[in-house]
Amino acid sequence: MQEREKAKRIVDELLTYFFSNNIEEIRIAMDFTSEGFYIDMQGKTEQEPENLLHLLELLNTPRDLSIEGYYEELLGITHHEEEDYHLLGLMIDEAEISFDAPDFDIKVFRRK
Repeated sequence: MQEREKAKRIVDELLTYFFSNNIEEIRIAMDFTSEGFYIDMQGKTEQEPENLLHLLELLNTPRDLSIEGYYEELLGITHHEEEDYHLLGLMIDEAEISFDAPDFDIKVFRRK
């Protein structure tokens, strides 16, 4: 799967998280470099999502290249559960989350 398609799937999962937590005024920035790609998603919410620290833990699951294709297929599903964010973590290398009401920010990086 091409890197741009992978970035699209990752953004889709993060958008689902933003929508399900009523985060609004969403801005997305992506940068493709020789090292990999960066995604920075920002939005506004007055309340910190309940599962914020757990989400960060799931997104920082160590990447597993040996079974990545399987997870890419699973991320194409339409119904999202908490486990999907664990699968997302298996596709990325680093994740950072910050919340300073009302600003919410998720940054992810995936190496080539």
